[in-house]
Amino acid sequence: MRLILRYTFVGLLLATLHSCSSIFMSKGPVELKQVWASDNTLRTPESVVYDPDRDVLYVSNINQSNDRRDGDGFISKLKPDGEIEELHWVTGLNNPKGMALHNNVLYVADVEEVVAISVQTGAILGKYEAPKARELNDVTVDDAGTVYISDMERRAIYQMRNGRITEWFDKTKRQRPNGLLADDNQLVVAFMSSGEVRLLNSETKEFTDLTDKIKNADGITKAGTDGYFVSNWEGEVYYVNLEGKKWKVLDTKGKNMNAADIYYSGKTQLLYIPTFKDNRIVAYSVTF
Repeated sequence: MRLILRYTFVGLLLATLHSCSSIFMSKGPVELKQVWASDNTLRTPESVVYDPDRDVLYVSNINQSNDRRDGDGFISKLKPDGEIEELHWVTGLNNPKGMALHNNVLYVADVEEVVAISVQTGAILGKYEAPKARELNDVTVDDAGTVYISDMERRAIYQMRNGRITEWFDKTKRQRPNGLLADDNQLVVAFMSSGEVRLLNSETKEFTDLTDKIKNADGITKAGTDGYFVSNWEGEVYYVNLEGKKWKVLDTKGKNMNAADIYYSGKTQLLYIPTFKDNRIVAYSVTF
């Protein structure tokens, strides 16, 4: 009888441990699978944007970053399968980083100015200087066409309207705002210094916390309707739901592949990742 009870107890214990293991080993609500990777002729790709109207990808290339005003930065155009259609589509930039597309205009953060590019012709429509800017990083545009730009070194967020850039928010204290995403009436802000992701109300300019502990938080992109993808520049991607719970869904640090300013397209259902030092764009299918 004791032997039967002992085996019964052991069986229940193993079943319980297996159940707990299933809980703790859960992959979370999102899975990524690599679909394609571009060749490595890109030069320090920092940001990528998908254009659904033309079915192409735009990629910002920092190239050499020793001199911020070296003029060797450029924008590439890629086909939807990752083949490079035009490596030097737009040239003469300095250290182009974050980008955002709105009404056929591609806005690019380039050190101390925002460059506006016509995606129909590839022509530079204008270069707009941000006052006292030090290191403009990411760009996002809301539904009304207002452009927001982060400055990590200045620890500020700029606003661009009608071709004029003004300092819009400078109360990030010692935190360094990197990734930006306009989502309804708020900005989702990733702070590279603290690893926090916070929501900034566009009207009241008040913060609420979303999640934290994402080291070197970099890019942000909407992931469907119920969450966001947030990249860690060193090579990780997290899925964060609207309640702030996060799951690590990708880790390429062991392959020396960075994850810079990422972009998810609902049309293609692909997550595009610039690998920075690895000089490629890698696309992953997303299963929610």
